Amino acid sequence: MTIELKVYDNGDHTCLVWLPTSAQAIPNCRGFTIHRTLKPAAEGAAQDTYLHGFVGFSDDDKLDPNATWKHPLQRYMWWDYLVSPGDEVQYSIVPVVGPDKDHLTLSLADASAQTPPMIITGQASAHISAYFNKGIVSAQWVSRALASVGKGAKLDALIAQTGNSLRNALSGLLRPQLLTMLDDVKKNGGEIYAALYELNDPELIPALVALGQKCHLILANGAFNSKKPDENSAVRAQLHGKVDLHDRLVSNGHFAHNKFVVACDSSGKPQRVLSGSTNWTKTGLCTQANNGIIVEDPDLGAHFIDQWNLLKAAGNAYPASLMQANATSKAFNVDGGSITQWFAPTDKGEDLDYARKLINGAQEGILFLFFNPGAFEPDDEPERWTLLQNILARHQQGSSNYDADLYIHGVVNQEIPGLTTEGPEKPSKHAAADPTNPSPVKLYDGGKTAPIPVPYESMVPKAIKDVFHAWASEVMNQGVHVHSKVIVIDPFGRNPVVITGSHNLGYKASTKNDDNMMIVEDNAPLAASYAANIIAIYQTYRWNTYVDAHAKDPVVWHGLVDNATWQDSYLKPGGPDLTEIKFWLGEGPSAGAPVAAPTPGGTEVRAATASGPSQSAKKPSRSVPAAKKAPAKKAKPKAARRSAKPTASRRKAAPAKRTPAKSRRAAVKKAPAKTRRAPAKKAPPKSRIARTKSTRAAATRRASRKIASRTPRRGR
Repeated sequence: MTIELKVYDNGDHTCLVWLPTSAQAIPNCRGFTIHRTLKPAAEGAAQDTYLHGFVGFSDDDKLDPNATWKHPLQRYMWWDYLVSPGDEVQYSIVPVVGPDKDHLTLSLADASAQTPPMIITGQASAHISAYFNKGIVSAQWVSRALASVGKGAKLDALIAQTGNSLRNALSGLLRPQLLTMLDDVKKNGGEIYAALYELNDPELIPALVALGQKCHLILANGAFNSKKPDENSAVRAQLHGKVDLHDRLVSNGHFAHNKFVVACDSSGKPQRVLSGSTNWTKTGLCTQANNGIIVEDPDLGAHFIDQWNLLKAAGNAYPASLMQANATSKAFNVDGGSITQWFAPTDKGEDLDYARKLINGAQEGILFLFFNPGAFEPDDEPERWTLLQNILARHQQGSSNYDADLYIHGVVNQEIPGLTTEGPEKPSKHAAADPTNPSPVKLYDGGKTAPIPVPYESMVPKAIKDVFHAWASEVMNQGVHVHSKVIVIDPFGRNPVVITGSHNLGYKASTKNDDNMMIVEDNAPLAASYAANIIAIYQTYRWNTYVDAHAKDPVVWHGLVDNATWQDSYLKPGGPDLTEIKFWLGEGPSAGAPVAAPTPGGTEVRAATASGPSQSAKKPSRSVPAAKKAPAKKAKPKAARRSAKPTASRRKAAPAKRTPAKSRRAAVKKAPAKTRRAPAKKAPPKSRIARTKSTRAAATRRASRKIASRTPRRGR
């Protein structure tokens, strides 16, 4: 038995995916534990630990700190949030086996090989990096952090405090990267050109002021309305005379929605560009899922400055010349791939047309995060469709680009009046509580079935009702939850694509707003980084929704399964679970093709292979007890045996959507206990990924990816 392991890293966390190479169940396997060797960035000795699950085999099981692996993972995908930039990590997957839960041991002989050392970083390639925050605050670690502050702790007040530990944690790598960029410009006597939609963050404002007249800022009026025509009026007054400030107060029907910065050296030459979805506000940094992308390319920077000058010349208006200039894009070769840069408003949605061709060409899968893409347009007006419509059409039988096997997963946060808003007004609690209002967040598991609505109860303080199998109550702000606008196409295929920026990816954004859309093609490490971020957010909401739906159901799930049958649905040939695992292992239809070597100074190769038994297979750890012989058990009547089995833990928020409706109903209410599994549990904040693979073609395929690989053999 050998296990293939793949690990992805996006600077914020690692994401691990594994599978027995035979795709066969392991006898007596009660789950897996993850052996991690971590060498901290701040020096110190390497630390060996076992990453474990957060539930046992029953409600009464307590975690043994000396044998955490006895809370195994009954799944084939996990996230490690307990890593930091600069850490060096290695992973191995170890089966936990035994005749029952009271007689478990580590099967070191069947463990995967250890991945080569991987340095945690947001640097995807030589000149492109991506950074993410931890803005999904309906999470266990946020609940614990607030509880430690004491009664009456207010999240909104804490994230406004410079230096507050919770603020720093929620803002992830985004906040320090923004501050570092501005500080570097200041130290080097450089200047910046920025166009911002919103601005109120207590650290970012002083950093802009510190640049003085070398801060060239176009500041919009944000999410304005008739009662408050300028959301940024206070900070505008604060900055007046201190920076080179230019107002862009657009009229109703438009938003000056950019969030970009160009950093220049002391001679005024562009050095790097920051784009992405992040508004420069305390909520943008801390309580909304956001991303930032930094590209070090002078030509791309000059192109952004050209757009900045067009916006400055436009004043508060939208002249036809602006739309005409934005009707075409420019492409730039960076790190062996290409960046196609679009700006909005366009003349006729030309940016969307370009993106649609890439979506229609997807061969393996599409992952996405959307905020407020807009209403679905009529079928007979495809030129006005949102890009979400184009993605879902790939699963609609009869459409010209139909592909039933395409892997599609994503989260959509649709703005709802009175419930979600980007503006300064607080959402109405009455609107939130109204059961007739639609859910602001929906989970998409393909386009064949209706999306799963994430109810309001799954995103507010009582989201995880008091306690559900030891999971504390979670908190959630009542505003925007997922603010990233990202599409990732074929992240592990021959032509990976990342679409990001400030653009909401709908027709209104394309033709009415100031926006930018950056399309990065053929940068595999960047695509893997964004894909890992998307699936982590998807799994977080899927678990919350599952808990909310079944919190009062005493039968649906009560812990890990005390037999080996939990593996069956994951490993069912042709089943959706196995298909998903293989997608993340990079085994799609186009993944086996050779990948061209990166150009000099281009994409950094972070792939390696290792073979042979691991050292721990020869020298078992002293902390691993030998398997105890299980006492003989008397046979039980068939009915009694069934009732004694805990229900299996399931990874999805609801039964697999690909099964017929009748089967789905049975899975929830009538299926034997062993067929039910709870969805994935959330680990503490942070995630990345690492991998093992043995074929020569796979090694060639990984040549341009930021992946640690290995060929596991029987050993550990």
